[in-house]
Parts: sequence; C-alpha cells; structure tokens
Amino acid sequence: MNIVIENIELVRKSKGVTKSHIAKQCKRTPSWYGDITKGKNRLSVDDLLSVAAALHEKPEYFFSEKLSVTLKTVKSA
Repeated sequence: MNIVIENIELVRKSKGVTKSHIAKQCKRTPSWYGDITKGKNRLSVDDLLSVAAALHEKPEYFFSEKLSVTLKTVKSA
C-alpha cells in the first residue's frame, strides 16, 4: 500500500468513518474503495479530491510521510 492510501486509511479509521461511507460520498461502490485499499485499482486525482472531501481534509494532507507516525503516536498514547 502506498503512503497516500495508508494515510487515508489512518485518517478514516481515526475518525470512525466506514469504507462504505467513503464510497457513497464518492458516488462509488464499496468494492471500488476496497480495491483501492488492496492496491487492485489506483486512486485518481479526482477520486482523491472526493475522498478528501468525504473525510473533511485537504488532499495534500495525505501526502505527508510523518502523518502515519503522528497518528500512531496519538492513538497509542
């Protein structure tokens, strides 16, 4: 899994948002989102914008390599 998808998943889980909710907000099927998280499909720029909006985050937020460390630290504290 690439860093962007990893960060999206960390944020999604930390906010308690389901994969189905993300898919619905993006006007896609849950299997579409599942395939992205499994690496079967790539996340397009347009889809990244939709996913970011569904999570109420700026798209560039998911490109940070430090995000996963920060969220893991916060969750384990």
